[in-house]
Amino acid sequence: MSQKLEPLRLSDSKIKELQTQYKQERDRRIAERIHCIILYAQGKDLKELKRILFVGITTLQQWIKTFMSQGLEGLRQWGYQGQKGHLSDEQWLEVEAELERKPYHYAKEVVAFVKKKFGLVYSERGMQDLLRRKGYRRIKTRLVPGPVDADKQREQREFIERYFKLKAELDPQDRIYHLDAVHPTHNVQISYVWTKKGRRRRIRSNSGRKRYNILGAYCPLDQEYLDIRGTGNVNGETLQKLIDQIRARHPEAKRIILILDNARYNHAKIVRAHIDQTNVELIHLPSYSPNLNLIERLWRFFKDKVMTTYHESFEKFVDEIDKVLDNLAEYADKLASLMTEKFEILACA
Repeated sequence: MSQKLEPLRLSDSKIKELQTQYKQERDRRIAERIHCIILYAQGKDLKELKRILFVGITTLQQWIKTFMSQGLEGLRQWGYQGQKGHLSDEQWLEVEAELERKPYHYAKEVVAFVKKKFGLVYSERGMQDLLRRKGYRRIKTRLVPGPVDADKQREQREFIERYFKLKAELDPQDRIYHLDAVHPTHNVQISYVWTKKGRRRRIRSNSGRKRYNILGAYCPLDQEYLDIRGTGNVNGETLQKLIDQIRARHPEAKRIILILDNARYNHAKIVRAHIDQTNVELIHLPSYSPNLNLIERLWRFFKDKVMTTYHESFEKFVDEIDKVLDNLAEYADKLASLMTEKFEILACA
């Protein structure tokens, strides 16, 4: 290893990729090797690397040469004898297909699949490390309505096309809102928290079943939010009140388009009669399509803010909800990335 090392020239995008790997790497030893490669590619010589990383020059040379010849995966495996039976690229593609085909909740289940399919033995920790290196994370699943067939998917695509066409036709003074109701119950919603290993955090819950009913409207044009709140049921009269509130706020609008689901009160005769001969248009979503209603994301946001904490009384519970919904401007940065008009087509079987 005494011969002089060749310079390592990496593109900016490759260095950024390595920096991301460095930040995400949980094994400190591997992270140190990635750090070495980044610094060397940025022009640091071996003496500087030794001073920064407190690693001998011979070892540094071996890391750099390993990366040059075998890439990041070789750098990860450097110094480990281990077994020779690692998954090939073709075998890993089969593993990925299997992970896509069905949910695997634990790494030990993937270990069992690999052993049965390929005769290769991994420890549970080794499989966890492999999955992380391949970009996998163990995260909470998300519920989606089902089933959604090909016709439903087509309806959703057609709705999205219609939505953007309508939006493009609006004059500057016109308005478009996403409407929906939410009914938070006075109780605690279980969530993930950081807890010391071997312990489970306990959060007090409420036995009450009182609900706070909210019918809200969100405008993607300028992030305006309006609602009607109370403990009474949401019905056609509630929708009438919200429509009146929107019209009073924007008397200059020639068109007010409301995107809403197919709840019974959204089709009520009293609502139809109320908007007859007005500038209000009701556009109903395809059935089972909450993914196309932007305000659903706002509901998830406020539930995470309020409902993961214990509130001793219903009154305090309501106060906390009001604080969030009355001060959405304080969360503008978070909502900016959440409330984008990027709609997912549900692909349930």
